[in-house]
Parts: sequence; C-alpha cells; structure tokens
Amino acid sequence: MRTDDPLVSVKGASRHYADGTHNRKIALNGIDLEIFQNELVAVVGPSGSGKSTLLQLLGGIDSPTRGDIEVAGHRISAMDEKKRTLFRRSHVGFIFQAFHLVPSMTVAENVGLSAIVSDKKAACWKADALILLDQLGLYEYADKFPEQLSGGQRQRVAVGRAMFSKPSLILADEPTGSLDSKNRDVVLGLIRAAIDDGIRTGGLMVTHDLHAAGYADRIVALSDGTIVGQLDQTAAGREHDSERGATHREERVRSWFASVPL
Repeated sequence: MRTDDPLVSVKGASRHYADGTHNRKIALNGIDLEIFQNELVAVVGPSGSGKSTLLQLLGGIDSPTRGDIEVAGHRISAMDEKKRTLFRRSHVGFIFQAFHLVPSMTVAENVGLSAIVSDKKAACWKADALILLDQLGLYEYADKFPEQLSGGQRQRVAVGRAMFSKPSLILADEPTGSLDSKNRDVVLGLIRAAIDDGIRTGGLMVTHDLHAAGYADRIVALSDGTIVGQLDQTAAGREHDSERGATHREERVRSWFASVPL
C-alpha cells in the first residue's frame, strides 16, 4: 500500500452544465481519483464520457460544480479565476491537441515561453530549449515559425513547451493525434521520461490511442461521467513489457478495454 501523499487528489468532483434548453448536462458525476508523483495516468473512454472535462478541472481551466480538487498541495477547486491562472503558470504543463503555439514566436521561443513570460533573458533559457528540441528531433527548426512546420512537428513543439518548465503536473490531450508511429513513440517516451526523472512530476493523458495508453502506469476508463474501470500497470510490468515488445503491451490494454462496460 502506498504511503506517500498524492500529487493530485480528486474527491467527489462533479461538473454540470446547462445545455441551453433548461436541462442539466452532467459531464462528470462524483469522480474520486488520485495521481501520485512519478505516475502517469491515461484516461480513455468514448466521446462525451468526461475525459476533457476532467483534464480541464485538474488544470484549473474550469471549476467543479461540487467536490474538491487538490494539485501539488493547492486546493484549486476553491480558487477564483485569477488564482487559477497563476497556479497554471507555475505548476501545470499542457499539451493540447490543437497545439496553441504562438505564431509570432520562433519554435525555440515557443518552447521557452514560460521563461519569456517571466521576463527571463534568452541566455537563461535558450540552451535548455535547444536541448529539448534536439531530443524531439527539431533542433534544425529552432529559428523557424510554427506555420513553417507540419502538424506533427507542431505537436512535438507543444510537448517541449509543456515539459520545459518542469511542471508539477503534465496534462496531455490526445498528444499523439497528429503523429506517425515513429514520432508517436518519441513523444510518449519523452513524456514518460519527464515523469520518471524524479522531479516530483505526475501526469494525466487523455487519449483514444490504446498504444499511447500502454505507456501509463494506470489506465482509467470513463463512461457517462463516472469511472467504470481501471487497469494498474506497475513500473515492473512496463519494464517487463519492454522486453517483450510494444505489441504485447498494446494487446494487453486492448483486451482489458474490451472488457470495460462503456
């Protein structure tokens, strides 16, 4: 049994919306979830199951209708919008499906955006940004602009930006959606390495890609706003899988997912 405190604690979190016809839409319904340091959790489920809503609540983009959410010792469910904005800037690294790169900034500047926002000079951040770009296979594009890159290259830049500031929590929304199989594994490997490197980082990844989910320590299945299944993949299990190959890991995830009552 784990004795360390969770990095993320979600207790009874619900999110309800008005749908414009005087009806109430339940996006999440009483979710309980913990994420620990150096743990990556993948969230899977059909469209409309509440995956993106959960990600937005953990990142402080939205607030729960009821329930408590704590991330890195901060009770974000009790924060107003201004405090949540400051919290996100200091503690969360987002990898969005839509990239959200700044078109007027170079690739290197987009990666080092958090340092630029904090008014740090290039001498303080550019070398680290270039190291990340090299790991992402994008070193030669450092001085180019997002419009000069392919969709897959932009996604890799977004991953580098999320990891650059060594956040407490990495939140990834379909991080492999625009990538070919080779670059998919490069990106997933970097996310995995960022969470494993001992800097007290955890992560949650929303994905439809069961291959990507296989990189997680734990997979959580959502349906109609509730958790309907979990697959625990220990670090030892993932190491064993690496010896047998990614195909074995993906087959195991697919077998489990087929048994979940969605």
